[in-house]
Amino acid sequence: MLQRRIGTLRPEFNQTVLINQTQFDSTYFRLDDIPNELTSGKNMFKIYGNNETLLSGTEILIQVTDINGNPIYHHVNNFIDSTGRLVIGIWIYPETPPGLGKIEIMGIATQRPGGRVIPANWRGQYNIRWTREVVIKPDAVNKTPIIFQNVPAVKIFEYEREYLTQTYVAGSSIANQTNQGQLTYTYSGFGDATVTITGANFSASHAGGLLTIPTPSFTLPTGYTLQQGEDTAYSSYISQVINNTTIKVDPYVLGIQATYTPLTQRGNGSPVGTGGTVNSAYPVTSFGPISTYNIEFQQDAIYATGSTNSQSFASVTLKNIDPIVGKVHSIKTLMKSHGFANYTEVGHEILQERDLLINVGSSLAYDRMGDYKSQEIINTFWVSESVNQPGAVTHCKHDDSQMISSLLISGSTQLSASTNYPAIPIHTDPFLKVATKTGIEIYKDNEYQLKFKVTAEADTIDQVKSSYIDVYISGSGIGATDLRNLGHKLVTLETSNKAPQFVTNVSQFVGLSSQILSSGPINAPAINGIPIRDPSINSSVAIPAGFVSNTQQTLNANSLPGIDERLLELTYTPTLDTDAHIIFAVTRGKWYFSDVSLEGANDYGFTPNHTFLEFPIETPQADDVLDFKFEFYNTRGEIANITLTTQSLDFVGSNTYIDGNSNVLSGSILIGGGILMQGFS
Repeated sequence: MLQRRIGTLRPEFNQTVLINQTQFDSTYFRLDDIPNELTSGKNMFKIYGNNETLLSGTEILIQVTDINGNPIYHHVNNFIDSTGRLVIGIWIYPETPPGLGKIEIMGIATQRPGGRVIPANWRGQYNIRWTREVVIKPDAVNKTPIIFQNVPAVKIFEYEREYLTQTYVAGSSIANQTNQGQLTYTYSGFGDATVTITGANFSASHAGGLLTIPTPSFTLPTGYTLQQGEDTAYSSYISQVINNTTIKVDPYVLGIQATYTPLTQRGNGSPVGTGGTVNSAYPVTSFGPISTYNIEFQQDAIYATGSTNSQSFASVTLKNIDPIVGKVHSIKTLMKSHGFANYTEVGHEILQERDLLINVGSSLAYDRMGDYKSQEIINTFWVSESVNQPGAVTHCKHDDSQMISSLLISGSTQLSASTNYPAIPIHTDPFLKVATKTGIEIYKDNEYQLKFKVTAEADTIDQVKSSYIDVYISGSGIGATDLRNLGHKLVTLETSNKAPQFVTNVSQFVGLSSQILSSGPINAPAINGIPIRDPSINSSVAIPAGFVSNTQQTLNANSLPGIDERLLELTYTPTLDTDAHIIFAVTRGKWYFSDVSLEGANDYGFTPNHTFLEFPIETPQADDVLDFKFEFYNTRGEIANITLTTQSLDFVGSNTYIDGNSNVLSGSILIGGGILMQGFS
């Protein structure tokens, strides 16, 4: 989630003015592209002040407010279009209240409409206000034209990946698993329903599968009897696997065919309703003490290398995708051989946030480091150690018991005591450190969000203090913000009380209640002018946006509706291009993490400013020199004002591979200049 930019109310807009204008346009401000509605993301209008009617050299004031009169952030861009109009951006976030808002503009007029003289008591002060009511729709798609002030940057690498052989544990890609257990169905009347099981286990691969219970238990209402031969099997798709005992399913009511017989009579002897066969639906409440169930699901493939066939791919990293107005909906990629004249389209993808916490150089292009489906993923991409502690005590393993596909960090009870333990830790206290092995490239001034699901519990029932963890982002260009010297601390999470309570809602962590940091002690040590503090002090700060009438502040993601209660989102903007590592530093308790990702920060209607694309390349010849062009489009299919091009990139290309038994060589092939293969005519 993006850091929020918050507007401020200007006192001038509360004053009485000489000239009030509400018409669509104004000869004073000469407005253009005024929207009928403000939708999600960065909206736009343009202004071209009239020097003949406004006092030259004075500031034009702009204010945008929502239905409640609260300020909406606007951005006076340092960008003038080809006709000399200044571009103004208005930012609508998902939580902006819908309804009738208002755009107001004030200036200092030198004449009244029709050229009449300004009275002496109104001269040289803000005396004209233009007002326009506008509908605010934060859930509507952004259709504003895309305008870039700064050109996005691109980096392209070639990866040659071999074709992999896929095998499956159960033989085919679709597996059927039959088991028995006690299943309980819970539905609140909205959203997905919950199914829990006792005596069996769900797995991560079951997500998206079809759950079937051939003979569920249910009770028909009074007056209904089941038709003979009617199939009453329960069947529903699994929308989410919570842990190995809990899944979410599509809401379901049992649809059956039944016979209805009236049981009561009216006073005149006529029956209530008519009998006969009816199609009805009845809510499922339980499936009986023990039920047989079947799950049909797509298995995770097992990939094997060893093929001699390969394919060339272009791996494209795009950064600084930051239009001043509009949203990039899709990116079209075109390519040509450097010796050819015409570009051809090789890809047209919808732009969305991508998990950057991946191993790009692996056989699979999208190996996620934070999807802990197995212990192998943890061992391959993560490293653990104990710090300030004699001997190794770190426990870092795969776990499905609390959240599916989780990383479990435990063993804090084996840390040796210190004079400060178990109070708020200091940098000399022992802790467990778990970090990514591979650095991820992140870029200056691009805003990022680290997202993960987290739950916590005491390491043992005898744990004497609340569970405690610090989360850092580290790298060669990332300065330390506390005395541990691990990098920039993103957040401290602490449970409100000790064992054995299990915390599954991030809003219950104490560390999220105080996100703003004071300047710290004057005599605090510093690196590059940044005060260095003990890890107990939260290092998330409010950052000025650098605009006169607007500010920027952090917003707790969990204060918004509809968010997974275990999901935490943390934002970070580097000051340099750098590699980045994620670090979890555990002082006390057991901590479970799942679905860890690092993405370009994004919100509905806004453009993620860092992403990557990968697509196969067919080169006209081996070792070809290629040119690429990237075009940016909004939801209307309108192209942005900037097109990005690169030139003269050397690509080796794919190998030539001939398979099968029906290939024909009708001519001749010269191999290596010394062997001639002659076909037939």
